[in-house]
Amino acid sequence: MSRGGGSGASIPDPIKLTLSYNLGLFLRFTNESVKSEKMQADVVHVQRTFDEVERTLPGFTWNFLRGFMERFGIRDSVDIEEMCLRLSALYNEIPMYSSIVPHSHDLEKHAAELKLVLSRTPSEITGRSEFIELIKQIAGSIKNLLDCIHSILNALQHGVIRQDLDGHMVNFVDYSKRFSSALKGFFRDHKTNELYASANMLVQQTNLILLFIRNTR
Repeated sequence: MSRGGGSGASIPDPIKLTLSYNLGLFLRFTNESVKSEKMQADVVHVQRTFDEVERTLPGFTWNFLRGFMERFGIRDSVDIEEMCLRLSALYNEIPMYSSIVPHSHDLEKHAAELKLVLSRTPSEITGRSEFIELIKQIAGSIKNLLDCIHSILNALQHGVIRQDLDGHMVNFVDYSKRFSSALKGFFRDHKTNELYASANMLVQQTNLILLFIRNTR
């Protein structure tokens, strides 16, 4: 379960940590070697399954964790928007695959960079100078991703793929503007709820673009 590089605190992998913790507890209280080996194999299988699904459905783990927290009422004890934003770069691996879409690897790279800088928002929002610098990085990452999408659109022939990608770009631009408005609201009232929610929606739009690109073969 690899994550993208960059500055900022490392992002904990809750699935891996949870599996490892519970496996550790199990191994402490059992002397059955066969059962222990099977349990370890099952844990590895679950981790690999999440990895495989995430490669095909980018954002799956993020949505799974969000749904899990909402389903079991964790929203009453934690800020789900903040938690989800911190986890948005959890699976930031750039997969290698063949695609009929030009510049797909560049798009993967720019998308990973954007999700990574967005995920740092809760950690750096309290320091004004650090947060201002982060905002500049987010703006640059958004521009890089949009420039890459424009390059792809220019390289594609007119057709369904080009039309669908253009639709994704329009939505991405819309949510980028909403994020910009949420930033202005934060500097006005210093409330983070709308900002985190807006950043999460931008992550979601980024994942939808990746989903489209990875499944257009």
